[in-house]
Amino acid sequence: MEEQIKIWMERYQKEADQEALAHLQASCWPMVEPLIQELTKKHGAEVEKLLRQKGMERFPFIFSKYQLDVQLPLETFVANTYRFYFMQVLKEQA
Repeated sequence: MEEQIKIWMERYQKEADQEALAHLQASCWPMVEPLIQELTKKHGAEVEKLLRQKGMERFPFIFSKYQLDVQLPLETFVANTYRFYFMQVLKEQA
């Protein structure tokens, strides 16, 4: 993981630093977009806006839970966590 992302993650988790969160969103949101596109293809174009909105709303919570000392790649954490969350969102919409 990029060292700067680790620094922002620590600042956000320990200090609730909103500037760090904004940097995390700018750097890490692109990891979520392919999943939104995949689920949009599978479930229809109408879910794209919903998933993006719900995903951004949930971003601060999800990134508050990432554990730097576990050594799980951030990309894996983001993909797995958002996949689970988006499946819950889609289930609620059904």
